[in-house]
Amino acid sequence: MYVIVGGAGEVGYHVAEALCNEGHDVAVIEKEAEACERADNLDALVVKGNAASPKALSEAGVDKADMFIGVTGSDEINMLGCAIAKTKGCRTISRINALDYINEPVTTGYRDVGIDVAVCPDLVAAIKVARMLLVPSMLDADIFAKGRVQVLESTIEKESPVAGKMIKDIEFPEACNIVAVFRNADVIIPHGDDILLPNDRIVAVLGEPNLIPKMEEIVGSQKQVMKKDAVERVIIVGASRIGVHLARLLEESVNVTLIEPAKRMCEAASEVLSKTTVIHGSETDKDVLVEEGVAGVDAFIAANPSDESNMLSCLLAKEYGAKKIIALINRPELKSVLEPVAMTVNPHLVTISSVLQYARKSDLLSFKMLKEGEAQVLEFKVTNKSKIVSKKLKKAGFPSNSIVGAIVRDDIVIIPSGEDEIMAGDKLIVFARTEGISRLERLF
Repeated sequence: MYVIVGGAGEVGYHVAEALCNEGHDVAVIEKEAEACERADNLDALVVKGNAASPKALSEAGVDKADMFIGVTGSDEINMLGCAIAKTKGCRTISRINALDYINEPVTTGYRDVGIDVAVCPDLVAAIKVARMLLVPSMLDADIFAKGRVQVLESTIEKESPVAGKMIKDIEFPEACNIVAVFRNADVIIPHGDDILLPNDRIVAVLGEPNLIPKMEEIVGSQKQVMKKDAVERVIIVGASRIGVHLARLLEESVNVTLIEPAKRMCEAASEVLSKTTVIHGSETDKDVLVEEGVAGVDAFIAANPSDESNMLSCLLAKEYGAKKIIALINRPELKSVLEPVAMTVNPHLVTISSVLQYARKSDLLSFKMLKEGEAQVLEFKVTNKSKIVSKKLKKAGFPSNSIVGAIVRDDIVIIPSGEDEIMAGDKLIVFARTEGISRLERLF
C-alpha cells in the first residue's frame, strides 16, 4: 500500500514510522524544515510543502497513492488535503480538533466531502481517561469484540500476593490469559514457569464480564483492593480541550470540579459545562487544591497542555491523598517517572492508535498500542481467505513474538490452547511486538 501522510509532527511522524515498519511505501508532506529533517530518518519520500497544496500532493505521488492521512495541526489543511486526494481515488483519514467541525471521537459522516474517516484526538483521549476511571486499581483497560473481551494492564506492587510467584502457581480465573509482562525495557511473552516480580506490568486478556474485581484481589495489594469504591467525585485541572471534553463526559453522573488558572478559559468552559463547578485558580496552589477537596477525592486528572505542570499537580494530589491520579503526558520518557504516582495517557499515542486502526487492512477490527508503541493488542477477523483458517493454533505460523490471547466464536470467548482450530468468522485477540505485525497481518 502506498500512503501519503500530511504532517510530520509527533502524530504524523509516528504514523509514518509505523507504516514504514509494516512494509508500506510512504510519502510525508511537511512545511517545517526541522520536521522534514527528522522525517528524513524514515524510509519515506519527504516533500517540503503544504499538505493541501496540489503541487505538494503531486510531488508526493497522489496519483498513484492508495491512501492519504491528514494529521497536520490545521483542521482545514487536513480536510482540504483529503478532499483533493479523494478526487485521485485515495482512501482518506483526517485529524480534526475543532468542535465546530466534529462532535464524535471517530466519524464517517464527512464522506460527501472526501473524508472517509475523521478522528478527533481530544475526544478520543477524553473517552480513554473516562474509561480508565471505571477500573479502580488497574493501570489501563480496553474492550474488544464488542465488549466480550477486556484487556487489562496492571502493575505488580511489592505488597502484591503474586509477587515472586510463578504464573502457573497463581490461581488466575479460567477465562484469563496473561499475554505479556513488561519488565523495565523488556517485553516478555510469558510461560507458566516465568516469575512475576515487583514493578512488572502484566497484560491480561479476560474472556468473561465482571472479572475485574477478581483480578484486583489476585494482583493488587491489600491497599489497592480497598480502593474499589465507585468514582463519585472528580477534580480535573486544566480547561484544555481534553479537560473540557472529559468534564462533559462525566458531569451527568459524577460530581466534577474543574480548576483553571486562566480566567478566559474558565469563562469559555463555563459556557459549555452545565453541571461542572469551574474554579479560577492555580492547579499548583495548595490552598486552592485543599479548598476544593483534593484530600481523598476519588479521582484527580491533570489535563494541562504542559507536562511539567501536570507532573507537579499530580505530586501534590498524591501528597494530599487523592485516591486515583491520571496525568496527560505527551513525552513518553516521563511515563516511567510518573508511574509510582499516577496513571498516564499520552494523547499523541491515542491519536496514532486511532489513525492506524483505520489505515490498516479491513480484517483488523481494532487495536491498542502498549508500552509507548513497542507492542500492540490487535483484533483480527478470520475469513475464508485467511491463511490460518482451518488450522490448529500451534500450526498456524504465528510469529514467535506474538500470542493469541482469545478466540471469539459467535458469542463464546475461548481462552485457547495450541490444539484449538481456527475457523472462518472467528475473531482473534492477538498480542504482538510491533516489529512482528507486518508478518502477523499476512496471516489474515
